[in-house]
Amino acid sequence: MFQDIDDNWWCRVCPSGVSEIGIEAPDSAYLMTELGILLYQHLRSAPAFRYALVGLEVDEFRTFEELLDESPKLSFPGLVLSDTTWQSIKSPPTFRSFSSGYVWQPYEGEIYKPLTVSPVLKEQMNRLLVT
Repeated sequence: MFQDIDDNWWCRVCPSGVSEIGIEAPDSAYLMTELGILLYQHLRSAPAFRYALVGLEVDEFRTFEELLDESPKLSFPGLVLSDTTWQSIKSPPTFRSFSSGYVWQPYEGEIYKPLTVSPVLKEQMNRLLVT
């Protein structure tokens, strides 16, 4: 846990035995999605919070203010907001109930993208794009 420059508290969870460099295969996408679901289950009974996001590289928002600045175009599957936070950004209809006092944009899981992890496939695609 750590605190940022605006006094927000952050928690990173990095289970042992799970890739630290991203999703390299379909089975790691499955495992990380399963872990994501478990974390969301725990969030339902967590102490009060303003917002939460589970996934890889979820640090899209460095501060609470940045979250508020993004509010007109919020589209982050898995983003959980307290009702108060949701109301402060004019209650976008893209959110639905998560638990008592919270709404969310439902989590979609983690995705394996072969073209981003395989140099061979990436080269084949690059050749296809030039022809």
